[in-house]
Amino acid sequence: MARLNLRSFAQPDLLKGLQAAYLLKLLERFRMFFEMKGVELPTNLTDSIDVRALAAVLAQPDEEMPGELVEALNLISSLGSEERFDDLLVLADANGIEVDSEVTPLDLATQIWLKNPDALERKEQERCFEKRRTFESFIAEDPTTAVEVDQLPADLALLEQALEEYFSAKKRGVGCRIIRMDGPGEARFLVEHGQPCKREPSRKGRRSTTTFFRPEKTDIVIYDAVHNELRINAASLPDMREYRKLFSLHLFGAEDCFVLSDKYTLTPLQTDGLDALNCRDIPGMERVDLCEIEYAWPGPFQHRETLRSANLFSSLAVLNREIERDALIVKAVFKIKWEGQRKLQTVTIKAGNKSGYTRGEESMIVEDWLRARGFIVTRERIEDAALEEDLAIA
Repeated sequence: MARLNLRSFAQPDLLKGLQAAYLLKLLERFRMFFEMKGVELPTNLTDSIDVRALAAVLAQPDEEMPGELVEALNLISSLGSEERFDDLLVLADANGIEVDSEVTPLDLATQIWLKNPDALERKEQERCFEKRRTFESFIAEDPTTAVEVDQLPADLALLEQALEEYFSAKKRGVGCRIIRMDGPGEARFLVEHGQPCKREPSRKGRRSTTTFFRPEKTDIVIYDAVHNELRINAASLPDMREYRKLFSLHLFGAEDCFVLSDKYTLTPLQTDGLDALNCRDIPGMERVDLCEIEYAWPGPFQHRETLRSANLFSSLAVLNREIERDALIVKAVFKIKWEGQRKLQTVTIKAGNKSGYTRGEESMIVEDWLRARGFIVTRERIEDAALEEDLAIA
């Protein structure tokens, strides 16, 4: 059973939005399935398609529906939008597809899938990577061991095998695939693997039945060559530990190359105040606002307090208040205004080693800003703090 839903393409209006010729080419290889469902597809590209009957079939996906059809329709509906149109144009050009001036995003996505479905799938995987938010960070135990991205091993077969054995032992089925997509100064790995099986009620025509299937999950591992650290997004703590161990072993030669260490601190908000939001020295960033903080107060009652505002420094000033200095700030949420963009980007930082923000090309700039303002605990800061402590004792 395919793990994606077809609700969007079950809408007749959306099906009508596809040029009939492209829609028919897409459905042609599944003609037998639709005939079995009582839908007659035309044999001539100029004939009309009964989109209402087609939508009725797509609205009730069952175990007989070809998985390739489900994947194709969901890829096309997901990427066939105005926001992705420029990306689709680049893909079309790379695959030798001629594009006329009246092409729609849905038509273009369909053309690309018909020519090279793998290219459309890779683009959706990139989108999955950019949308993934929460990462745990692990720093290199030896700071001198940084490796350039292009020097990392290209053959990931042994790593895939080790991860498959791990997931199989955890009753998540066989099969594990690693897809590598590098960015500036980063090696990015998508890890596709099975999840525990599910049994859910389903419909087979008029009959109520049960469908048994194994869902799929995609985790993300990033090696940041610039700062020599591993960042991991996974569903569980055991999986995260296994990724840290196996990626360290197969990419760098030892299981303990990367260790858990506090990466983020929010004390600059208390020590530097509004200056902690300065971004004038960071290219591309126009403004940073603090819109949420969470305090943890010392004492036996584990008291926590959360403050929210469109601009906390301004609202606290109106109330004749300031950032509390006696409490630990455990979480902060920032809104970043990028040059030339209207929409603000949310960046969430938790004291320790967890961050949450969109991972794309802008992530490197966000990291630069966090380091410049002291929100990232660098080795130099750790060494300076240790030196100050030694001097104070002496």
